Amino acid sequence: MASPYPTSVELEAEAGRSVLFLDLLEVDELQRVRQVVRPAVKHPANPVIRTGPLGAWDSLQACPWQGSVMWDAEDGHYKAWYMGMDVAESGLQIPRVGYAVSPDGSTWDKPKVGVHEYGGTRDNNLVALLPGRRTNGPALKDPGEADPSRRYKLLLFDENSDREIWNSPDGLRFTREGRPSIRTPVAEDGSRPVLPDPLAWFDAHQLLYDRQDPNPDRRYKAYGQMSARRGGWSIRKGALLYGPDPWTWTRSQHNPIIDPDDGDESQIHFISVLPYKDLYVMLYEYGWFEPDTSVYVADIRLAVSRDGERFQRVQPNQPLVRRGGPGDWDGGFLVTSSDLVVRDHEIQVFYSGQPEHWTNWPSENRGEWTSSAGSVYPAQTGLATIPLDGFAALETADGEMPGTVTTIPMTPSTAPVGLEVSWGNALPGRNWISVDLLDSAGHPIGNGPPARVHVGGSGVPVDLEQQTALPADREFRLRFGIHGAARLFGFSFVDARGSA
Repeated sequence: MASPYPTSVELEAEAGRSVLFLDLLEVDELQRVRQVVRPAVKHPANPVIRTGPLGAWDSLQACPWQGSVMWDAEDGHYKAWYMGMDVAESGLQIPRVGYAVSPDGSTWDKPKVGVHEYGGTRDNNLVALLPGRRTNGPALKDPGEADPSRRYKLLLFDENSDREIWNSPDGLRFTREGRPSIRTPVAEDGSRPVLPDPLAWFDAHQLLYDRQDPNPDRRYKAYGQMSARRGGWSIRKGALLYGPDPWTWTRSQHNPIIDPDDGDESQIHFISVLPYKDLYVMLYEYGWFEPDTSVYVADIRLAVSRDGERFQRVQPNQPLVRRGGPGDWDGGFLVTSSDLVVRDHEIQVFYSGQPEHWTNWPSENRGEWTSSAGSVYPAQTGLATIPLDGFAALETADGEMPGTVTTIPMTPSTAPVGLEVSWGNALPGRNWISVDLLDSAGHPIGNGPPARVHVGGSGVPVDLEQQTALPADREFRLRFGIHGAARLFGFSFVDARGSA
């Protein structure tokens, strides 16, 4: 069972402080308002990274299942280290890592890097493989690495099923570290516990350099899955390791950090966490078994944390990235990439999508996976987007009659601060946001009308009675009015010194 989530928070009106309406701890009262998770918008070019032709190493899968997609601002393009499998080897379950590059996130090229031989040729985009073994895992362009030859990292399985770092100066040519990064402890009898040992086994999906955590001993985080027994099943649950570097790990005392035994999910295999505006936003695989076919399916849903360890689901009955329809390439099973991309006023979710028509491999083709080979689906990479700050929104129940959101009392700043709001679905004369200043008891400050915000977007300034700065001499509250079908994502305080 996951650890209890905090029940209260203090709010200071200081520059740089942002509030997103995810766990609603800064909210004191809602009137005629509900919280919603609006489905991300799928790109019309999906799938954006497609499987290769028959005979290619990625002819069955080309997806970020334990893979990473990033925007590299230094180089000015997107980079993907994705998992692929050859349909001719499907029963062996031997994934490999390939590289793709894109100028815009929707049109991708698989450059021929010439590093590893496959099918008698190096004319491919493979960047990591171990002959005859699983070779897939998350990537990181490591800002904490001083050695330029080790700037890029892959966290891959080794011959003992431990996790090992592979290093590269360019993200294409990797050298093995030669020592385990995440080790499965050896039992007294010499065996290596795998499933369902919740203390020993950990399967990493994300390798994260966390600039947001103030503790340098927690700068690196590995998010992934652990396992426990429920009846005859091994149930996957979200878990966390952290450390000062990618080789010194501590298992979180709060593991599992998200647990299907606390919710309606059958399994939670893989999670991705984004440090964002003093929060940790989690996308997780919400999986269940279809009642008619007993086929495992999954979509992507939302959770949030204040510390990166204790998480709370956000409207878990509302998917963030929905499955496609019957017959669609992503109609059955979704897994998020290891990282989200925040760029150009939107948040980009790259995900692995599989079709719904899957049943299972015939028994003679399951190899060592005797009970199931369900992870070997035909799979490709999709892209879905949400507005900046727009993970979840507050909106009125009917999209017509106005509602209000009132904050908890907040401590004023010693320096002048202004207010910005993030919201969407603006429509002149119909959908807008209003803002009132209240004292700590909830009474209006001043006699003027509420400020109105008609322009949608992230970080839109609010003009309060022609004054940019908020009260500096007393506690106060904010009351937001949501008019029409406007959707309010959050608000921020900004430095107002020098503003008119």
